[in-house]
Amino acid sequence: MKKPWVAIGAISIVLLLSAGHLFKLEYEFDTMKSFPEDMLSRQGYEILEEKFAKGDLAPTTVLLEGSEPFQQEQIAKVQEELSNQSLVDNVRINGVTEDGKAVNYSLTFAESPYAVETIDAMEKIIGNSDEIMQKSNVDGELFFAGETASLVDERGINNRDVIVIVLLETVLIFIMLIVLTKSVKMPIYMMGTILVSFLAALGLGTFLTNLFFDISTISDRVPLYAFVFLVALGIDYNIILISRFQEERQKHPVKKAVEIAVANTGGVISSAGLILAATFAVLMTQPIELLFVFGFTVAVGILLDTFLIRGVLLPALVTVIEKDKHEDKKLATTPH
Repeated sequence: MKKPWVAIGAISIVLLLSAGHLFKLEYEFDTMKSFPEDMLSRQGYEILEEKFAKGDLAPTTVLLEGSEPFQQEQIAKVQEELSNQSLVDNVRINGVTEDGKAVNYSLTFAESPYAVETIDAMEKIIGNSDEIMQKSNVDGELFFAGETASLVDERGINNRDVIVIVLLETVLIFIMLIVLTKSVKMPIYMMGTILVSFLAALGLGTFLTNLFFDISTISDRVPLYAFVFLVALGIDYNIILISRFQEERQKHPVKKAVEIAVANTGGVISSAGLILAATFAVLMTQPIELLFVFGFTVAVGILLDTFLIRGVLLPALVTVIEKDKHEDKKLATTPH
């Protein structure tokens, strides 16, 4: 309360430095890598990956379908064009239907079928399927199935979900805060601090898991799951604090109202934060890396919200931004 700008600056630096690690964030799409190293199925998987071609772990099925029977030279030409695509190691013909209107190819990539670069290559091939057919001079359509093709769809859907859910949840909570606080200005920095806190939690969580647990990648599901929980929980703490502040503001100046609100809600919010952080931290006992990273990240985010956002940053912002009604009345009645 004595130096709110110093508090705002210090906490902002901590949050920005934590969020800065997001630029080094790397996603992992290989589910098997999230299991313990001593698990037999993972060991067998890694032996196959080491001793044989990586792409043989999960070849992609390519189906060529048309309205007329395909000629042998057409089938071979499509095979050749598929083989010329980026990162493709080989393409084999698995079979042709009796009517000759559908051909089954097995496409193997040079790298792991779960690697990001392989998924990117698969996505490009799918996008260029019409061009492949034109170069082959074949009238038909290509369809793709298998682990890598599924990951392309999964990644696209997940990216779409992140945008939709983040925007929808942010807008709906912002509207709710306007109704609750009867203000437009206050919900802006209430919501802003929570969003910055989420980015900081995600960045700090991934940095610490890499530093202490040697986990350098995360599942692409972690940011979305963490956002839903951290924003919902973090905004609860802010609402408790701001609601008490607005009650005290009717009787005291802004600074005093903030002090009373923080003092009276601090024990409840801190206790709730510690309990929730410990609850999510229990997921770190699970042998699956996805759950471990998710539990750790959410626990870190809850602690940030509990002690830095609600405890320091938000009270300092309220002290600086909110106007004192008592001072306004005094100024209005003071002769110039």
